[in-house]
Amino acid sequence: MAVTPSQFDLLSKMVDVTVLRHKLLSQNVANVNTPGYHKLDVSFDQSLTQHMERYGDQGISKLQPEIVEDTTSPARLDGNNVDIDREMMRLNKNTLLNNTYLQIVATKTAMMRRAISGQ
Repeated sequence: MAVTPSQFDLLSKMVDVTVLRHKLLSQNVANVNTPGYHKLDVSFDQSLTQHMERYGDQGISKLQPEIVEDTTSPARLDGNNVDIDREMMRLNKNTLLNNTYLQIVATKTAMMRRAISGQ
Protein backbone atom coordinates (compact mmCIF):
# COMPACT_ATOMS: atom_id res chain seq x y z
CA MET A 1 0.00 0.00 0.00
CA ALA A 2 1.51 3.27 -1.09
CA VAL A 3 1.44 6.18 1.30
CA THR A 4 1.34 9.53 -0.45
CA PRO A 5 1.71 13.05 0.94
CA SER A 6 -1.84 13.84 -0.19
CA GLN A 7 -3.15 11.10 2.11
CA PHE A 8 -1.43 12.78 5.01
CA ASP A 9 -2.88 16.13 3.89
CA LEU A 10 -6.37 14.64 3.88
CA LEU A 11 -5.95 12.95 7.25
CA SER A 12 -4.44 16.10 8.73
CA LYS A 13 -7.37 18.17 7.46
CA MET A 14 -9.88 15.66 8.83
CA VAL A 15 -8.20 15.77 12.25
CA ASP A 16 -8.31 19.57 12.15
CA VAL A 17 -12.02 19.49 11.30
CA THR A 18 -12.82 17.09 14.15
CA VAL A 19 -10.88 19.30 16.58
CA LEU A 20 -12.82 22.38 15.45
CA ARG A 21 -16.11 20.47 15.59
CA HIS A 22 -15.26 19.30 19.12
CA LYS A 23 -14.73 22.91 20.23
CA LEU A 24 -18.06 23.97 18.74
CA LEU A 25 -19.95 21.02 20.21
CA SER A 26 -18.43 21.77 23.62
CA GLN A 27 -19.51 25.39 23.22
CA ASN A 28 -23.04 24.22 22.36
CA VAL A 29 -23.16 22.05 25.48
CA ALA A 30 -21.83 24.89 27.63
CA ASN A 31 -24.58 27.18 26.30
CA VAL A 32 -27.45 24.73 26.64
CA ASN A 33 -29.21 27.09 29.09
CA THR A 34 -28.28 30.40 27.45
CA PRO A 35 -31.44 32.13 26.20
CA GLY A 36 -31.37 32.88 22.48
CA TYR A 37 -28.26 30.79 21.78
CA HIS A 38 -28.23 28.93 18.45
CA LYS A 39 -26.00 25.90 18.13
CA LEU A 40 -22.98 26.02 15.86
CA ASP A 41 -21.56 23.36 13.57
CA VAL A 42 -18.82 22.83 10.99
CA SER A 43 -19.68 22.68 7.31
CA PHE A 44 -16.94 20.76 5.53
CA ASP A 45 -18.05 17.34 4.26
CA GLN A 46 -19.93 18.60 1.21
CA SER A 47 -17.14 20.94 0.11
CA LEU A 48 -14.61 18.11 0.58
CA THR A 49 -16.71 15.78 -1.57
CA GLN A 50 -17.03 18.40 -4.31
CA HIS A 51 -13.31 19.13 -4.20
CA MET A 52 -12.44 15.41 -4.40
CA GLU A 53 -14.77 14.93 -7.38
CA ARG A 54 -13.28 17.90 -9.22
CA TYR A 55 -9.59 17.87 -8.27
CA GLY A 56 -8.96 14.52 -6.59
CA ASP A 57 -6.78 14.68 -3.53
CA GLN A 58 -4.70 17.60 -4.75
CA GLY A 59 -4.88 20.89 -2.84
CA ILE A 60 -6.85 19.53 0.11
CA SER A 61 -4.74 21.49 2.56
CA LYS A 62 -6.19 24.71 1.09
CA LEU A 63 -9.78 23.72 1.95
CA GLN A 64 -11.14 25.48 5.02
CA PRO A 65 -14.04 24.36 7.20
CA GLU A 66 -16.85 26.85 7.66
CA ILE A 67 -18.56 27.54 10.98
CA VAL A 68 -22.33 27.73 10.50
CA GLU A 69 -25.14 28.67 12.86
CA ASP A 70 -28.07 26.26 12.93
CA THR A 71 -31.25 28.27 12.60
CA THR A 72 -33.37 25.38 11.30
CA SER A 73 -33.59 23.27 14.48
CA PRO A 74 -36.64 23.95 16.61
CA ALA A 75 -36.00 26.36 19.47
CA ARG A 76 -37.40 26.28 22.96
CA LEU A 77 -39.46 29.15 24.34
CA ASP A 78 -36.27 30.95 25.38
CA GLY A 79 -34.97 30.86 21.77
CA ASN A 80 -32.23 28.29 22.46
CA ASN A 81 -32.12 25.39 19.99
CA VAL A 82 -29.52 23.15 21.68
CA ASP A 83 -30.70 19.59 22.34
CA ILE A 84 -28.27 18.31 24.98
CA ASP A 85 -28.87 14.63 24.17
CA ARG A 86 -28.19 15.18 20.47
CA GLU A 87 -25.09 17.29 21.18
CA MET A 88 -23.65 14.66 23.52
CA MET A 89 -24.27 11.98 20.88
CA ARG A 90 -22.53 14.15 18.25
CA LEU A 91 -19.67 14.81 20.66
CA ASN A 92 -19.15 11.06 21.16
CA LYS A 93 -19.29 10.40 17.41
CA ASN A 94 -16.81 13.20 16.74
CA THR A 95 -14.43 11.81 19.38
CA LEU A 96 -14.55 8.38 17.73
CA LEU A 97 -13.84 9.91 14.31
CA ASN A 98 -10.91 11.90 15.69
CA ASN A 99 -9.44 8.80 17.35
CA THR A 100 -9.87 6.83 14.12
CA TYR A 101 -8.11 9.45 12.01
CA LEU A 102 -5.25 9.68 14.50
CA GLN A 103 -4.88 5.89 14.52
CA ILE A 104 -4.71 5.83 10.72
CA VAL A 105 -2.01 8.52 10.77
CA ALA A 106 -0.04 6.54 13.36
CA THR A 107 -0.35 3.34 11.30
CA LYS A 108 0.73 5.02 8.07
CA THR A 109 3.66 6.68 9.84
CA ALA A 110 4.76 3.34 11.27
CA MET A 111 4.55 1.81 7.77
CA MET A 112 6.78 4.55 6.40
CA ARG A 113 9.29 4.08 9.20
CA ARG A 114 9.46 0.34 8.52
CA ALA A 115 9.91 0.96 4.80
CA ILE A 116 12.66 3.52 5.37
CA SER A 117 14.52 1.30 7.82
CA GLY A 118 14.15 -1.71 5.51
CA GLN A 119 12.20 -3.89 7.89
